[in-house]
Amino acid sequence: MNYQELDKEIAHLERVFGMISTNDRIPLSYWHSRLRNLPRPTLMPIQRARIARLEATLRSLTEADDASLAEPRLRPTGTRW
Repeated sequence: MNYQELDKEIAHLERVFGMISTNDRIPLSYWHSRLRNLPRPTLMPIQRARIARLEATLRSLTEADDASLAEPRLRPTGTRW
């Protein structure tokens, strides 16, 4: 990928990451994979910084997802099962 293609891919991920949640149909593991597959050696410093922000966003979403799985499930009435 050249600089402009990488920039477009990062911009796309920035748009998507602004909209995703832990309840989306596409699992967070897919987005982790997309980030991991970016060619790191060819990144410019500003692109590295943008990817670091995306990784932090994804880490926060993953932590929120893990925390929600650890919480006890509630009935529709708000009481525990």
